[in-house]
Amino acid sequence: MNVLRGPLEAISAMLRRLPFNRKPSAQGKHALVFQRLFWGALAGCLMAVFFGDSPLLESMELSMLEWRYRTANQLALKGEPVQRTSADIVVVGFDDTSQFDLGFPRFNDYQSQGVLANVLAIIENGKPTVIAVDLDLRGGSNLKLISQFKRNRNVVLAVFGSVEGNSDLPDAEFMKYAVGYGYDELAREGNGMVMRLPLDAPNEINTEYSGLTKVPSLTEAVMDAYRNKMGLGSGPQLQSLAPDQPMYINFKQTDYPTYSMSAILDPNFDPRVFRDKIVIIAPTLTARRADSSHVATPLRKLTPQVFVHADAISTLLNNETISSFPKGIAHHLLILLGATFGAMSSVLPLGRRALFMVCGGLLLVLIAQLSFMLGRVALPVVAPLAMLISGFIFGTVIYLDTDLRQRNRELAAAREHMQVRAEEERKRIAEDLHDETLPALSAVARMIDELFVVDDINKSTVPERMRQRLDATIQEMRRVINDLHPSVLETMGFVPALENLAVILSRDTNIEYSFVDRNEQDDYEITDFSKLQLYRIVQEALNNVGKHAKGTQVEVRIQTHDSNLEITISDDGKGINPRLVRKDSHGLLNIRHRAQLIGATVEWKKAEVFETGTQLKVSMPMVQLSDAKGTPPIEHLPQKGLEKA
Repeated sequence: MNVLRGPLEAISAMLRRLPFNRKPSAQGKHALVFQRLFWGALAGCLMAVFFGDSPLLESMELSMLEWRYRTANQLALKGEPVQRTSADIVVVGFDDTSQFDLGFPRFNDYQSQGVLANVLAIIENGKPTVIAVDLDLRGGSNLKLISQFKRNRNVVLAVFGSVEGNSDLPDAEFMKYAVGYGYDELAREGNGMVMRLPLDAPNEINTEYSGLTKVPSLTEAVMDAYRNKMGLGSGPQLQSLAPDQPMYINFKQTDYPTYSMSAILDPNFDPRVFRDKIVIIAPTLTARRADSSHVATPLRKLTPQVFVHADAISTLLNNETISSFPKGIAHHLLILLGATFGAMSSVLPLGRRALFMVCGGLLLVLIAQLSFMLGRVALPVVAPLAMLISGFIFGTVIYLDTDLRQRNRELAAAREHMQVRAEEERKRIAEDLHDETLPALSAVARMIDELFVVDDINKSTVPERMRQRLDATIQEMRRVINDLHPSVLETMGFVPALENLAVILSRDTNIEYSFVDRNEQDDYEITDFSKLQLYRIVQEALNNVGKHAKGTQVEVRIQTHDSNLEITISDDGKGINPRLVRKDSHGLLNIRHRAQLIGATVEWKKAEVFETGTQLKVSMPMVQLSDAKGTPPIEHLPQKGLEKA
């Protein structure tokens, strides 16, 4: 941003020098709108570049896609309450019951593979199209099972994801006579869901069994075998996609007919249920969180991965893949949306801007959902929403900045007008002094003249009345001067001036006071402005003690602690509850305001040195005194009626 600051400032200066931007006229308003549109669109484009490759937004996009799956499923169930049953895919499960009935947990020995050969023979009698075997066939090999593979040539084998050598692959004869093979691992998205095609990232593999250099996913291997057998052409379907174009499985509430191995081995089983079907033989264990064969999908938290493969095969088989924009096109569209959102937000007033953001966000979500349900297109929605929010924020800043510049120009014109009004006001004050103040002074002069016409001047009350009036005027004048700037701070010093406030309180209210100076010094290294504000805070606090506390003792303590100057005023009065203090209390607001001016903090709580009452603590950062020696405090004993000069 620092690199762009110079060119941006140059462009801004050029825009301000445009002829139609020099005067607050109709042309000036057009220039103001143009500036807002320009800076809003530029900010939106920069935000689009920033948000385009954000990993956080990509993860949020997957979560939003999961929400779209669920919403579409709920809407579909309302219109079609009966779940659809697949007519193309059948699942054969080696579940807990079959393991118990058959007496073995896996198929890596001669006996278990012989049972699998019998199962395959029964399934083949039903004339299926393709059989996918997602079972552990590593280890020894059964000749009967090899013969079954060789005779039918329609079996696709599953390979585990971590292919590091021959030991991770099925027997060489199985691989030789299988029509295809692929990984059964499922790739997880950033949000933990399995949604994207292909279902795994193919790794390079060099084996003596196959001429392939890359092993596709089990889903792709099954689809290749299906297309070859049905005469629909060859070649992996997903390899024709653009490298940066995401494709997703079309998850639906689909029931796949499922049969156990032990049920297939029953003499009364009818294998015709497999006719022209894709049969997947895999574990369908009861969902357990610790079971790695179960994954999360948008519609189910725990799903055996065989059903995810079935959903993926069904998606490709029915040509119902959910597509999205390639990243390059998505970035260009995002920049266009960013420029639009930024420009619109920078020219609209606050109310319309907020309405535009809310309606725009709802419209984006609605369009994305309808595109997902009707057009099977996963429109990115998180990045546009982020652009909409950022456009609202930057548009507000740009709007306020340009509005401030406009108002500054208006203030310059108003300042000239105020000079004229000021001259008129001076003239009015002169007339008031002539009409009111001069007659008052004349009245005093006449009273003086009266002294010379009375018969007995000693009996006249005029001098006494004049003296009283002059004394009252002088006292009021001194009060005004002291309110403007207390001279006691200059004549006595900071600490004695604070103690003098306690003395005045004791004199006027008969409240006993004690003053504690922990540092034993008359001044601190703080500015005169800070001293004045602290003096006013202590003055206000002691006035509150005299008016409201109804106590008999007050203590003022000053000390330094952790490079802070702390002043504590405690009394033994009735106390206050800080939570019940009125928000518009003038005295407390005045204390808070003065504390904010000097960067100090104020705190009210129960008094610590008395059993009852209130304690006000003011803490202000200061320069640590180099000559502070930590000597014992000077404590003035409770006194009454003492008065300082």
